[in-house]
Parts: sequence; structure tokens; C-alpha cells
Amino acid sequence: MNTVAVGVFSLTLLTGAVIVGAVAIGLAAPLYALVYLAVAALLVGTVIAVFCTKCPLRGEKCLHVLPGRLAALLPARQGKYTAVEIAVVVVALLLILAIPQYWLLSQVPLFALFWVLAGTGVFLINRRVCPVCGNRCCPLRPKE
Repeated sequence: MNTVAVGVFSLTLLTGAVIVGAVAIGLAAPLYALVYLAVAALLVGTVIAVFCTKCPLRGEKCLHVLPGRLAALLPARQGKYTAVEIAVVVVALLLILAIPQYWLLSQVPLFALFWVLAGTGVFLINRRVCPVCGNRCCPLRPKE
């Protein structure tokens, strides 16, 4: 499987984890599930605005495709990532993962599915996408 396919597949797995989280929340409180999806979308938008707009591969060269194309719609930014930018991205991603945990813990099969999807997505990004990505400033890229 080529790197772009792995990049798209990994984000599909992560999106599946968010959907599973929303389902777990929705079983107890449907309105909260919609709020979670809206918050997750806002946080993903934040990651794209803060992180992807500095990536030299934004646009057509992005190995994840959609984030790069969305970043291309925003003004490009230059330079290395600052500690604040990295912290914003980490907090945003951790919130997306953390918010549904309360509801997932009472739904063991959904909890397991959530973490299999999320873990596999992160693993694929870390092992198959990051090593060949051309974003030399990315803190996730293996050191050369």
C-alpha cells in the first residue's frame, strides 16, 4: 500500500474512532454526541490551522490528502513549530480522545473498538507516514 493510501486510511481509522466515541455518548445522551462531534470538528480545524498551515506539503502533496487541501485554503505560515503550537495541537488531539472515555467505559465493546481504531491509526501514521513525510520541521518526523 502506498504512503498516500496509508495516510488516508489512518485518518479514516481515526475518524472511525471519533464516530464510535459519538455512538457511545449518543447511547446515553444524544445531544452530547452531537456536541462532541462539533467539538471534535472544531478541534481538528484548530489542528489544521495551527499545524498543517506550516507544512511545506500542504495542498496537493499532503500524504493525508484532506488536511493538506483544507490547509491550502488558509494562509500559509512559515518557520519551525513553536512550543505553544505543539502544545495546542497535543491538547486538541488529547481532548478528542479523552472526551468520550466516560461513556466508552460503560460500553466495553465500543471502548475496545475505539482504542483499536485510534491505536491502529496512530501506529500507521507513526510507522508508515511520518518516516517518509517531507515536513522537516515536524516534531513527529524521525530524526535523520
